[in-house]
Amino acid sequence: MHSTRSWESVNVSLAITKMDISADFVNNALGFDDDQSAHGARIYSGPHWWAYTYTEESAGDLEAMAISLTQRIRPRLDRVDALLRSGHSAQVAIAGTVETGDQLFISPTALEQLASLALPVSFTSLTLSGTQEEDPLSWLEEG
Repeated sequence: MHSTRSWESVNVSLAITKMDISADFVNNALGFDDDQSAHGARIYSGPHWWAYTYTEESAGDLEAMAISLTQRIRPRLDRVDALLRSGHSAQVAIAGTVETGDQLFISPTALEQLASLALPVSFTSLTLSGTQEEDPLSWLEEG
């Protein structure tokens, strides 16, 4: 039996997207200010996206991040719905750095927490070098 490696630098976010999104509008709509560090989260934004993010450094493992995100977002689901009605998209985004064969384990508790938000969940894997490995399915032959 060999040990499997896990994703590294995992983060869990509520991601809101829309063309020409206004970070201030989303912050106000959700009742957040720019500094959420007291809650272990950070707010990031770009031209077409806004994210409320927990990282391993601030919240611990994936289960802790999922629980923290859920506890902060569930009371605001009516506000998320209002953003959806105004043309925004919302999802829970899980991302991390991987190498071939790395696995991401999500406990039933974390899945239950995320499912309670009734939002799509996406998984994004990044490589250290930023380039795709030759055979992305080669890990299927292991073990």
